[in-house]
Amino acid sequence: MHMRILVAFALMATMNLGGCARKLAPALLYNANHKNLRETFLSGVESGGGGGAASLGEPTGWATLAGKFTMDGSLPARVVLDINKDQTVCAPGGRQVFGEEIVIGPDGGIKDVLIYVSSKLPQDDPKWEHESYEAAKFGDVVFDQKGCIFLSHMATMRSTQTLRVKNSDSVPHNTNLASKRGARSDNFMVPVNKEVPYEPGAASKSGPFSVGCNIHPWMKANMMVFDHPYFAVTKEDGTFEIPNIPAGVQLEFRVWQEAAGNLQEVTVNGKAEPWSKGKFKLELSDNDRRELNVVVNSSAFQ
Repeated sequence: MHMRILVAFALMATMNLGGCARKLAPALLYNANHKNLRETFLSGVESGGGGGAASLGEPTGWATLAGKFTMDGSLPARVVLDINKDQTVCAPGGRQVFGEEIVIGPDGGIKDVLIYVSSKLPQDDPKWEHESYEAAKFGDVVFDQKGCIFLSHMATMRSTQTLRVKNSDSVPHNTNLASKRGARSDNFMVPVNKEVPYEPGAASKSGPFSVGCNIHPWMKANMMVFDHPYFAVTKEDGTFEIPNIPAGVQLEFRVWQEAAGNLQEVTVNGKAEPWSKGKFKLELSDNDRRELNVVVNSSAFQ
């Protein structure tokens, strides 16, 4: 209805009323294209901002980002899980099983911190993806469950890879991949000593998503799917490494941990830094190996 009024007004404006021809106002041209302009703007927001891949420039080579995440302060207590089913398999001998929302190593290293490039990168361009990643680009990633626990609590993969969801237990499980946007959601049974393939089809668009087992509801994990290879998850000692990152261009990184969410108030190499929404920007030089020693106060996990 609104467009009909605008068109009618435009026709009237071009008619000779009293001998005076009137031109279409520029504002009407904007109104006629308002929907397309809005959709273009929203697509830019959803892609992650930062101007998109076109504003990044051209890489000059490759570099490595490595480091360690350490907790400072009192260690948060780990939650004892309520194992109320299949105890002989899931809690043999009545042993306690702890949640893995936050796991701290003997020297304060933080396990399962996810760090990744969040800039929108060009696809299928050898200038942006080192040849060392080619072999695994279409390979398999193992996601196993043993003792009624997901062995990879923070799982990662590329959208081109296949996830081999295994069940190494003597009881059946189901795997509920609760992706909200981008990567395909799924929920399927995994029989005893069997595996089921999962192909995400696309990268995650809302950050990490949860993985669970409806048969054993204490089983929880997280997963994120990427359209590039520049991501890492910290080991039990809090260390990580991302090799062969494009150098000579400013990239945005993001850091996430389940108990804290986006890590924001941190100390990096001895200097306090605010990472708004867990983001920071970094430009690495060719053949550089940059070390990030990140300290997070324990209050971030409470």
